[in-house]
Amino acid sequence: MVSSRANGELDWLDAENATVPKGEDCGYLKFIKTIDVLVMGRKTYEKVLSFGMWPYGNTSVIVLSSNKIEFQNDLNQNIECSSESPKKLCERLSKEGAKRLYVD
Repeated sequence: MVSSRANGELDWLDAENATVPKGEDCGYLKFIKTIDVLVMGRKTYEKVLSFGMWPYGNTSVIVLSSNKIEFQNDLNQNIECSSESPKKLCERLSKEGAKRLYVD
């Protein structure tokens, strides 16, 4: 789920970010470098697209959706869609060598 708001807005996150000193990432960059694959739902993916810039760099991303997704051409090639169950997805990723998943 993208947020705790029923309407999908992230205003609560913006309010919290306002309390963080400018330039402070709270360890995010260090953390994301340790991730093998980031897994998110379709609504989260669509919300991230609304930010204007893809924040995940070369991190492999899997978007869970029961429907096929046509990804934007300007996104890096490390993104795919999956309709697998979480269990099947984890089994597949483990066989492919992924050890650290971040489920957003």
